[in-house]
Amino acid sequence: MSSDETVQKAFEIIGEALSLEPEDFQDHETWKFLGLGDLLATATASDLTNETGIKVLPSDFTKYQTVGAFKHFLRGGDETTTTTTHATPNNPSNSTTKPTQQDPEPSDPWQGVPKPKVPLSVILQGKPTATTTNLFLFPDGSGAGTSYGTLPPINPNVCLIGLNSPFLRQAQDFTCSIERMARLWLDEVRKIQPAGPYVLGGWSAGGYYSYEVTKLLVEAGLQVKQLILIDSPCRLEFEALPEQVVAELTRKGLMGASGAKKAPEWLVQHFTSTVLSVDRYMPTPLAREQVPPKVSFVWVREGLVKSVPESGLQVDMDVKVTRFLLEPRPELKSVGWEKLLPGAEYSFDYMTGNHFQITQSPHVSLLRFP
Repeated sequence: MSSDETVQKAFEIIGEALSLEPEDFQDHETWKFLGLGDLLATATASDLTNETGIKVLPSDFTKYQTVGAFKHFLRGGDETTTTTTHATPNNPSNSTTKPTQQDPEPSDPWQGVPKPKVPLSVILQGKPTATTTNLFLFPDGSGAGTSYGTLPPINPNVCLIGLNSPFLRQAQDFTCSIERMARLWLDEVRKIQPAGPYVLGGWSAGGYYSYEVTKLLVEAGLQVKQLILIDSPCRLEFEALPEQVVAELTRKGLMGASGAKKAPEWLVQHFTSTVLSVDRYMPTPLAREQVPPKVSFVWVREGLVKSVPESGLQVDMDVKVTRFLLEPRPELKSVGWEKLLPGAEYSFDYMTGNHFQITQSPHVSLLRFP
């Protein structure tokens, strides 16, 4: 085979492993972004060796971290490419990826960010001009604020606003930090509601976004009267979800707020980018006088599976956040958030279902906002 034919054949094999077409790969994308975890890399390297005649080791996906660098390797080159966009915080409980130096974030958070393909906000209930309270809810790893559209009517005096990720449907460009994501949303929130008091919340990673937007608002001298954290594990206590778990949940059809057997590709891509961003995230506490007076927690009690061994999931159960997601839980309390939000009045509510079923019927009917 010619070198071009070899590359084409190789990316057909890799594409089959990742549920992508060969033409879908972009040279700048990293294997970590694409969801090629350790187990999948081992199997794929074996298939490549057997079917292309080129000896490929699982470590080559680490050595040649991007699609472009890997193509160069397949053509006989030995140039390696490293990336600095996915650093890991200096936290021993996290993954083993070595921290790398990140460039300072620009004063304009939109610098280098492509125009969003979807609106940044969507009104799901009520009208901002006709209600007394706006409830801003930030998205989970899917990036879709419209996932809150299944919520039953909250209150005639509440306008429910879902925030969409700026990178929805273009997750390959989502390489920025959780803090910068908050800055991308700030003007949208203030455009809808120029002054406080604000009510913010979020599910899963959306809890991190809502916390960081809270910090930006109070730093601007505005009041946030309530923060609602929906099944959002505190980053001080829990690791980022390992990429291996994302790959396994996708393989088993367990991931995705839609409840579909197989999550749509855009959701998996955005979820993977979110995990990489959370991996770098380590929040700092608000000053006691800046903390919203009321912090409301909503937790589910159920895990994704009844029995991990019987599920066939090949995951490391020594990782705390993996247990949080997969196993049934006791009634959780603030679980570390009190270190970031000292002095607030905490309330706790519980609902049926697992982490990915929060906005699905019938569980969503139990998602209340005190």
